[in-house]
Amino acid sequence: MTPETTTVSQAQYTSNETLVAFVESAIAYVKENGKEAALAEFNDPNGSFVRGELYIYAYDFNGTTLAHPVNPEKVGVNRLNETEGGVGIFLRQMNDAVRNGDGFGRIAYINPTRDRMLESKLAYGVQVDDDWWLGSGIYTGPLDLPAAALADYPEMIGIWRADSGAVYFLNDTIEKMSAGENTWVVTAQDDRVISGFKTFSLPDGTVENQTFVGIFNPDRETISFIDRPGGWATGSLADQDTLFIAWTNPGDDTATMAGALTLHRDNTV
Repeated sequence: MTPETTTVSQAQYTSNETLVAFVESAIAYVKENGKEAALAEFNDPNGSFVRGELYIYAYDFNGTTLAHPVNPEKVGVNRLNETEGGVGIFLRQMNDAVRNGDGFGRIAYINPTRDRMLESKLAYGVQVDDDWWLGSGIYTGPLDLPAAALADYPEMIGIWRADSGAVYFLNDTIEKMSAGENTWVVTAQDDRVISGFKTFSLPDGTVENQTFVGIFNPDRETISFIDRPGGWATGSLADQDTLFIAWTNPGDDTATMAGALTLHRDNTV
């Protein structure tokens, strides 16, 4: 991600150069005063690092808030899976951006100074050390809502394997069985739509191979799946590498099948 020059009048919006200089001054403050004193200053709503829309926030690389003078209730809270305002996705992007030295990220966020209008907000962050980073952000103008609604869905391409799970056969009674080996492979992603195939063991020992399509819901954390035979499933992202699946299949005239499993992204391939 790279900085973008806003077309909005700079008399109304803070410049990118001012944003970068502000964050760099905070880095200098940490080096001069140490982490503990710096975080205390950053958390002070009346401190020297709160200047209108500019304020310093700080996070560790696990997503826990270390400083936030505007939302002090978030200090100590892990926000990596927070859906409101796209904060969780934004933090994952910023983790990568600051580690790569790029430093810039963008988020759609309500601007409280302009009737809570949803606007584009440009963030700039810098890695302090291996444990944490700090940053700030500026509003850069009204947002293209249709584009924002379809942007920044989690990247899902890869191999996802189940470490446990169960299948339930529903007829006059309920019979529970192990789900057995279960692998979902996402081979393609087009914005909010993912597709691929899944393999799993049947009770008779044979292996089934089915294609599927999944569509992200607007919360960017749940996915609605349908597979080739017409079965339905719902996926929920616990984190970027963990996907909980609940599914159902009408089966034959005598039984309906339902199942639950947790998939983990295989980062070794």
